[in-house]
Amino acid sequence: MITARHKRSRYTVPVIIGIVVIAVLWATYGMWEAIERKAYDNRFQLTELLDIGRSQTSGNVVVVGIDESSVVKAKPIIFLYPDIGKFLVKMQESQAALVAIDMIPIHRQAEKLRGGMESFENSPTDKRYGNTIGEIGEKLDNALLEPLITISQRTPIVQAYHGGLVPFYYGVAPFMKRFYPADIAFSDGMKGAGDGVIRKQDLKTEGRETFAYAIYSVLTGRAYEGSSIRLNYALAQRIPFHCFDDVMSGKVAGNAFRGKAVILGYLTEYEDVHLTPIQGKIAYACSRQERKEAVHTKDNRMPGQLIHAVIAETLLTGTSLSDFPRMANVVILLVLVAVPLAISMTMKPVYSLASILCIAILFLAGNLFAFSRGYVINVFPQLTAPFFTLMLIYPYRYVTEERTRKKLYKVFSYYIDREVLDSLLEKDMEGLFRGESKDICVMFLDIRDFTRLSGREKAENIVQFLNFYFGAVTGIIQKHNGFVNKFIGDGILAFFAIKEDAVVNAIEASQEIIGETERMKNEKAFERFIGDWIVNIGIGIHYGTVIVGNVGSEKKMDFTIIGEHVNIASRIEGLTKQTKADLLVSDKAYMLVKDRFNFVYLGDYEVKGVDKLLPIYTVAAKQAHEPVKRE
Repeated sequence: MITARHKRSRYTVPVIIGIVVIAVLWATYGMWEAIERKAYDNRFQLTELLDIGRSQTSGNVVVVGIDESSVVKAKPIIFLYPDIGKFLVKMQESQAALVAIDMIPIHRQAEKLRGGMESFENSPTDKRYGNTIGEIGEKLDNALLEPLITISQRTPIVQAYHGGLVPFYYGVAPFMKRFYPADIAFSDGMKGAGDGVIRKQDLKTEGRETFAYAIYSVLTGRAYEGSSIRLNYALAQRIPFHCFDDVMSGKVAGNAFRGKAVILGYLTEYEDVHLTPIQGKIAYACSRQERKEAVHTKDNRMPGQLIHAVIAETLLTGTSLSDFPRMANVVILLVLVAVPLAISMTMKPVYSLASILCIAILFLAGNLFAFSRGYVINVFPQLTAPFFTLMLIYPYRYVTEERTRKKLYKVFSYYIDREVLDSLLEKDMEGLFRGESKDICVMFLDIRDFTRLSGREKAENIVQFLNFYFGAVTGIIQKHNGFVNKFIGDGILAFFAIKEDAVVNAIEASQEIIGETERMKNEKAFERFIGDWIVNIGIGIHYGTVIVGNVGSEKKMDFTIIGEHVNIASRIEGLTKQTKADLLVSDKAYMLVKDRFNFVYLGDYEVKGVDKLLPIYTVAAKQAHEPVKRE
């Protein structure tokens, strides 16, 4: 029997292994950050591919792009100031909720143009040209400055700045009633993650609002509770975009901007483009050949003004991704260690691996679904926990099970065929030691009138005879995948445990034993031990559920089978004298193999321990005729 102490020791090492796995993974949590960031990006790409992200925008943000490939080629950049001024007027006429300028016009064109004339000779003609060019620059500056001051009285203007880079009209900000300077810095790309990918955004830098947060707070008049957000890039492709020249030429209706926050930005291939988690840059083509539309390109960059729009929409829709609490991640880690630990202690390696792969797939699927709903659950190191557990537990299991296997071989190899023993060990190694119920076929063999024989012959001769005869019988039983459980005086208790062929093996072994006994009698093989005594045997076969296991105490153990069906097999064998048949088979055993042998129904007999009469059969000689049916 397996003691409580043995059970505790059996699970002590696996529990220690589980604790070690958790401790190691917890201690190395910070080392997984780089691969966890990659997993974060991959989940965004999968949600985008499967279209399962939260992609419904508020519809309150519009992006307008000044495309370098179209606008700048049509006119020099110095002439953009008046166009931007006209754009502001158009936005006010369209009743835009606010205009966010994601550009920093650093230079006064008047100063820049006059500075360019200083290289000419200081002549009256040159002065005249210089003054004229300076006047042109002032007109260009005023063409932007005057609309800014006028429009800002009614329409909020959110103006980008960054560090020391401020627009030239920053000094007249006090004259702009609704003018909101805001920092355009992206906080996560370089400072936080260090890989340039923008996943998160601080809402304030040095106490001042960042650009997208200013858009949100001005538009809603509310403050956001958190200090940072995780960007919901699933919104990116749903944010409306218009080309600057289409807006200015009237191709875009004014109601496209009514009540919206309009972000005006400058589009280039080399400036203000940033890495994002999504696969493929969402770029905008505004050239004459490629009209406006969002297109995917090979890399995962995105223009800054669109990222600002994503941040603003994430705030407006309340779809910022939330980190799962650290303790919740720890609980998931515990589960991903405990469940594989339990599986690996009870299953074969191949089944354990298959189960753990299923667990990993379910975890990833659940993780992706949670991500699509806005919850960020760590993939690493959690995903490695089941496999790490498996890698540690199976060397331990191999060592302990191999030790147990050798012990079992030593104990049982004298009594059971190696193939049968291998089969039992393969199915349940420790099932041979601990008690368990099994459906088996029980065989009970007895030498008839042995009491009279033992009184006639010397003890030495009797023992030699039994050793000789039982040696032959044991070999036959083992050949038919049987297990000789014990020798009971002049009898043998054996069982056949391979369920599919248990009764067949028992009957075939019995027939061979009867035949071998006849051969030995004919050849007078027993005379040297017991003289002219004629050996007759009886065999009873029964099928049922018994308890198999070690019985006894810690000082003396006996591996055996016990239960009412063992007693029934013994009593069926006792009927052989009454029926004058060498082999008797119970009704339960008969029903399992009734079409495999030529059975003869002998009648219903009273068997001690059985409430009703028991149908008894024997097996006819091996002749070609139909099985005899019950009458």
